[in-house]
Amino acid sequence: MTDRCAAANCGYQQGEGENTPLFDFPLDAERCKLWLTKCHRQDLASEAAEHVHKTYKLCAKHFEPTMISHQDDSNTVLKGDAVPTIFDLTVPANNQSVNRKRAGDQSEESHTSIKKAKDVAETTDECDQNCSALDLSDETQEDVAICKAKDTLKVYFKEILALIGFSINGANTTDDAIGGARGQQALNRVCVEKIDKKEILQFGEDLMIEEIQNSLHLARFFSILLQEVTIIEGKEQVPVYIRSVTVAGFPQKHLIGFFPCDVDAENLFYFLTSELRNKWGLRMEHCRGISYLVKGKMCQKIRDLTCRILQEFPQVVLSPSEPYAFNIWIMRCMPVASIQNVADTVEEVAALLRRTPELSKRLEGKIQMAYGHVKGEVERIKTILSSSWEYGTDAFLTMLDILEPFLNCINEIISKVDEDTAEQMAKLKPVLKNFNFIITLVVLKNTLCCVSILNASLRGFISVSSTLQYTISNALKLLSKYQQELAVLHRKWFSDAVGRAKKLGVEVTKPEMDQGNTAETPLEDLYRETLSRPILQYLVLELKRVFSIEMVRILRWLSLVPSYMADHNFSIRKDKVADANLNNLARPDTFYEELGCWEVKWRHASKRRILPTTVFATLKISDIGFYPNVQNLLRVLGTVPCVNAEADVYGQYHMVLERCQAYLSLPEDQRRCSKAFIYVNQDVHFNVEKWWTPMSKSIRTYCSCCKRMRTLKKSVHQLNTMETMLRRTLKRNCR
Repeated sequence: MTDRCAAANCGYQQGEGENTPLFDFPLDAERCKLWLTKCHRQDLASEAAEHVHKTYKLCAKHFEPTMISHQDDSNTVLKGDAVPTIFDLTVPANNQSVNRKRAGDQSEESHTSIKKAKDVAETTDECDQNCSALDLSDETQEDVAICKAKDTLKVYFKEILALIGFSINGANTTDDAIGGARGQQALNRVCVEKIDKKEILQFGEDLMIEEIQNSLHLARFFSILLQEVTIIEGKEQVPVYIRSVTVAGFPQKHLIGFFPCDVDAENLFYFLTSELRNKWGLRMEHCRGISYLVKGKMCQKIRDLTCRILQEFPQVVLSPSEPYAFNIWIMRCMPVASIQNVADTVEEVAALLRRTPELSKRLEGKIQMAYGHVKGEVERIKTILSSSWEYGTDAFLTMLDILEPFLNCINEIISKVDEDTAEQMAKLKPVLKNFNFIITLVVLKNTLCCVSILNASLRGFISVSSTLQYTISNALKLLSKYQQELAVLHRKWFSDAVGRAKKLGVEVTKPEMDQGNTAETPLEDLYRETLSRPILQYLVLELKRVFSIEMVRILRWLSLVPSYMADHNFSIRKDKVADANLNNLARPDTFYEELGCWEVKWRHASKRRILPTTVFATLKISDIGFYPNVQNLLRVLGTVPCVNAEADVYGQYHMVLERCQAYLSLPEDQRRCSKAFIYVNQDVHFNVEKWWTPMSKSIRTYCSCCKRMRTLKKSVHQLNTMETMLRRTLKRNCR
């Protein structure tokens, strides 16, 4: 292409008589794009400016004489701001796939066809202009129509995805904004109606699936995250996410779909594993964690599902779900309605305080009055309330602390707020002033303190990894002691709850689950057997289930983080990491030698640089690739759902759940799985040119539609002409 002119409709080639200079396309991307537009070469718009500069040229015929500078007889150059403006538009634009000599030596028949095409274009609208090339020779007709249809559908495809918040190649530019001038000019409103929007949306979904598959393939290890049941497409379904670590060391999360709730746990197991294998190409042997957060009737079913997965795949660990602390997550997923109702109420109170600044401000004053005599207590409670306290380790303790002040605030402010807020307060008040709610808070506060210390280990805080086994053992011993001394401990808890109830004017009633029992059993004993004992038994079972041998093994790999090594004189206890599963290692035969090199590296680097303090910070050091076994172990650790993803500087990891919640705020009848998939995963970027091949069918349909429309307009025009001639004939005959 370097010896001929790249302009459409120009057949000039060096060495064929004339000696016209050829000029390279500019290297600047914007100017190169402008030149391509001027010379009607839209088929090259997707090429890089460097490639166009090296491969294509324009001859001097297309430039004004004032744009060309003749330095001497053999040296002709363009001015810096030169733009081609002279083109023969009587010949429809074609691309460079058509043979140049054939374009230059057209027969009289071809010229006649071109003239007819020009006459048609002058009498039809934009749709007719876009498809006028269909009257040319077969090759030219196909090339021009496909080129123009491709540009039109590309803009339309971008607008479709932009409507649901998706960005192509990183961002929505001003040129392609919805309703922008370029989009309105490129689209033909009549022809677009013939394009299947669902088909285009499906193409976009297929491309995103392909890109996510590639990303997960590179990540290798992954974890499964199951979220709360939602209603989508008219039925209850559970969103399924995949968490992994990118090659660059960042955590990533993708929504991969929804699975139904109307089947049993065994069928759910087969559905989930087959979906991961067949649709996403994932092997369960590479799965390293599973987490769930489900309420209501699905809670027991999902619990059975996770037990089945842990039994079938021993390398998988059960992990708490974000953003809950370990002890709060355990209670959140306990399949007991009264416990889940209390947790729901605590979250509703926290949401109401954030949404109502006046209520929050008044509550601070009430807290000052209630706890002002206790040193530091007011500041402690205010500090907790300023964060997401309902997910923290002391959520139930905080709710007990603010219960009385909160009820007093509701009584004072309920008549001064808007109708919706007042209605919510009115519904909350009887729930809060209920003895079952109060004693459940008291029991949860006292029992969960046994396991709250384990939250730091699960979040990946390196300061506690060395004492992890000791901490787990202590938690189990403390729970066992509570079970043995439950009679004495529960008497204190019950007395505390009765005192708080009397202070609030609440009547002491039977447990909700025992309302139908008419036996004369003391209330203290009833609550002990129906509330306190089941909670302690559940805590012991869940603690053993979460802190399995594999989970303890994985958390020990925190000792590979350099800041932990600095606290232990840069010495790795090989017995802590030597039991790593061989499937987690890239090169098992060099594992011990690699650990020794890792120790030496940080022992010498500690005086010259700030040491990484987290798993993800360690994964992003420049030479981590020289330690493939260490890299793999840290990536497995970063894959576990409970480990903090604080290194995600772009915030994309945490935005995935936020986008899902935003989409699910739509009315239930408007929710669609495909749109949710694209909206939630809008961080996935792909080249829009990839969709050209599967879109060829739609483009042919588009061109055929335009051709039929033009033929119909010709027929209408001919009928109108015949009608006019007939009327004139009739008038003459009448005379």
